[in-house]
Amino acid sequence: MLKYRSLSIILLFAILATFPFILSCGDKAIGADGTVIAEFEWEGKHRITLEEMMQEISELPEYKQRQYKDKAGLEEYMLLMAESRLILSLAKDMKLNEDEEILKKVRDYLQDLMIERITEQEVDNKLVLDEADYKKYYDAHKEDYMRPAQVKLMCITLQNKERADEVFAELKAGKDIAVAAQELSDRGELVGPGANPAAPGDTDYIGKNTYPTGTEPFMDAAFEAELETLHPSVIEVEVQGEKYFMMFVKKEERDAFQRPFDDPEVRKNVVRKTERERRDSLMKEWLMQLRERAEVKTFIDRIPEDKPAEPEQESETPSKETVPEE
Repeated sequence: MLKYRSLSIILLFAILATFPFILSCGDKAIGADGTVIAEFEWEGKHRITLEEMMQEISELPEYKQRQYKDKAGLEEYMLLMAESRLILSLAKDMKLNEDEEILKKVRDYLQDLMIERITEQEVDNKLVLDEADYKKYYDAHKEDYMRPAQVKLMCITLQNKERADEVFAELKAGKDIAVAAQELSDRGELVGPGANPAAPGDTDYIGKNTYPTGTEPFMDAAFEAELETLHPSVIEVEVQGEKYFMMFVKKEERDAFQRPFDDPEVRKNVVRKTERERRDSLMKEWLMQLRERAEVKTFIDRIPEDKPAEPEQESETPSKETVPEE
């Protein structure tokens, strides 16, 4: 409701023009419930106190609280509170608080909040882990944190075989592959590995599973090739029905490497996965206890089977392909 601030504030001033509305500390009044900072008439007097406003702000996310730290921000929030209460008063006059669709949404939201709160109490608050738990998870899943063997290539990938043969002949004759890649990139001919326009030809580090099924001949050749040597042939691969022609020079290679637990990215991933795994376990255990306590019974046989798909009805008029020629 508060997000329609600009338009709503203009509307607020227009509606409240004839109402007593406190906009400055000069007319501060101390009421029984606190310091009144705004008031308006709508089938009775409505007041907003400083204490109410500060309480609302304290319940906002921290990044939003920072918007209302100074006096200008507090004045803005005061207007937003008045605006929202004024709109709510109008909604009640229109009996929207009795609207069944709205009431259903309120009930649904209430149920969601209740489930969230009880789950927090019975599961989340019992999720207690320490460094030993994280290290145990890491040790059991070390393969997930293994960087595979990788190579780095200067690669040219084209989709026209004749063009690929022409370029490869130039490379065999001594043309620098980086120069050729730049020229082909400038003409928009590069595709696939090495097609990055910011660094034509450079594949960066790639592993055997970097590219999709069909590129195995290329990847095998890349790992077996000698460094700084043009591969002796153009490699043809087919991916999803498309053919690609690839030539390359292997520039660098590095062995598989076990990423350590104290690597910041590894540790962050381990913590997240350990907590998720433990939470899932606690949730299953809790739900099992609830089912046993309530003696839950299920009757799967009462659920109707999926209806078989109805056969398509044949057209009464035969298509052109089925009409016999005279």
